Amino acid sequence: MAPALHSLIVRDRTDAAHILEFLFHKYGDLGKLVLEHCWLGEDGTGLLANVMDLYPDLESLSLTHCRPITPATYNSISHQK
Repeated sequence: MAPALHSLIVRDRTDAAHILEFLFHKYGDLGKLVLEHCWLGEDGTGLLANVMDLYPDLESLSLTHCRPITPATYNSISHQK
């Protein structure tokens, strides 16, 4: 079993989607996710929906200058508690 990872900061990555997909299989207790200046893949909405589903106890999510962020992306996030 992997050690606990409470917070993660990813900056200036064009492969942020791949990093997050890798982590989906490793950590289930992520509390804070900060993405800055990152490319979220062709469908950022699907990726962030996975983040919300796999980390239901996520307390904080920051998407500073990340792309692509669409109205659908914000909508998928806003339905979370």
